[in-house]
This record gives sequence, C-alpha cells and structure tokens, in this order.
Amino acid sequence: MDFLKLLRSLEEFLYELCTWFLFFPRTVYRVVMHPQRMARYVDTELTQPLDQQFDDAISPPMFLMLAVLLAHGVELLMHQQVTGIGMLSRTVFGNEESLLLYRSITFAVWPLICSVHLLRRRKLPITRASLRAPFFMQCYLTAPFAVALSTSMVFVRLPGTLSTRIGIAVSVLALLWYAGAQAHWLKARLQRPWPNVILSTLWVLLLGIVINSLIGIALLAN
Repeated sequence: MDFLKLLRSLEEFLYELCTWFLFFPRTVYRVVMHPQRMARYVDTELTQPLDQQFDDAISPPMFLMLAVLLAHGVELLMHQQVTGIGMLSRTVFGNEESLLLYRSITFAVWPLICSVHLLRRRKLPITRASLRAPFFMQCYLTAPFAVALSTSMVFVRLPGTLSTRIGIAVSVLALLWYAGAQAHWLKARLQRPWPNVILSTLWVLLLGIVINSLIGIALLAN
C-alpha cells in the first residue's frame, strides 16, 4: 500500500511538473501584457474552493518561486553563479536550496511591503486573511520583474561592454514596467490622486531596495 501511495504521489508530481511547462509561459504573458486584469483575477480565484483556485494558471506564490528558479537556471547556463565571501554568505550561496530560498524571500519582500502599505493606507487591520489577496496579486506582478532583473545581473557580470549595456537596459526596462504596474495597482485600490500614488509607489520600491540591500550587506559582512 505504501508503494502504491508513493506511485500516486509521483504521478501527481509528474503531472503538476508537466503542467508548469504550459501554464508558466502562459501566466507570464498574461501578467506582462495585462497586469491589472491578473490582479482582478486573483480576487475572483480566491473566492473559489481551494482545490479549484488558479486552475488555468499557476498560483501566485508558486509563480514567483518558479520565476526565481528560471532566473537561477539562466545563471547556471551562463556559468555566472554568485559566490560568497564570508562564512554566512558562503553557506547561503554555496547551497542551491538555500540560494533559491534566499532569492525567493528577497523578491517576496516587495509584495509584502506593498500589501502592508495598501492595508495601512486603507486603514484596514493587518491580518493573515487581509494580507492574502494583495500579497497574491503582488506575487504575480513581481515574478516577471524577478526574472528580468536577475537575468540582467547575469549579463552585467559577463565580460564585455555589449553584455553590460544589455544587462543595464533590461534592468531599467524591468524597473520601469514594475513601477508602472505598481502605480496602476495602487491607483485602482487606493483611489487617490496620481501624485499621491506616485509617492506611494516610490516609497514601496525604495523600501524594498533598502531592505534587500541591508540583507545583502549583512551577508557580505559575515
């Protein structure tokens, strides 16, 4: 019986893995081309029974983790793995599982910050239930940014002026897209004037950069 259970588990895992090859690029296209529509899609899906949620896409947190995994795959393909300097950084960067977890958390900082900011501006209680919908929406918006930014850093580290310029251009385009998607998302949910929304967007982006920079400095210092 245990062997049959193991086979069924493997069957489900294999099926889920194969569906990722279909739904991941499809979800990327939908998020990049229609970010606000996908944000509303999250609202609709979270009202469905748990086993029916995100049936025609990849769930947002998994989508973000797969985006980080894809970016890591590009890094490995280009032989541009990050190496640590101190003991702590070597522990994190020297282990594939730890590195992927670290990068997933660092990119998840932006969805968390933006979700908390939204709830505070709307004067809503910050609970697990209230955070769920905005956090899921933000995971969708952050995933393409994570892939583009991580891939651009790979090109920046490659020798040669052309690759560096390509990396910088991709990172700038990714940041502009992400800032625009965030601004429209906050505008739709806060219903505030554009100057107010732009300030909120800049605050969220800068706070995320500061937090991730501090984490990076702490890793390099140990």
